[in-house]
Amino acid sequence: MNISDVINTGELKERLDGDYDLLKELIEIFLADSEKLLKNIDDAIAAHDAEKVGKSSHTIKGAVSNFSARDAFEAAYKLEQIGKSGDLSSAATAFDSLKKEIARTAEAMKMLLKQGSF
Repeated sequence: MNISDVINTGELKERLDGDYDLLKELIEIFLADSEKLLKNIDDAIAAHDAEKVGKSSHTIKGAVSNFSARDAFEAAYKLEQIGKSGDLSSAATAFDSLKKEIARTAEAMKMLLKQGSF
């Protein structure tokens, strides 16, 4: 995997003013919280709670936007819109896409950490 296919590292570096220590901290928080955020969405879909699907998707969308992870952002945005619409008929498919993009983003983040810089 190429990190730049998942995370816009130039934009990320600019956003964080080149602060690698801040990047490490943000990645650690994201990696710790992303599973919980995904579980919240999964639970909301299972409960047919469109409002919670929308709100939880919005939360994860904000988290990935901090990393300039466009595909994950778009997947979260799509699921957020599904939640807001109240029609969850396509939520499971959209959630599968989101899980895939979050996994790719997490892998790219771990690669960034291994590089020791961005």
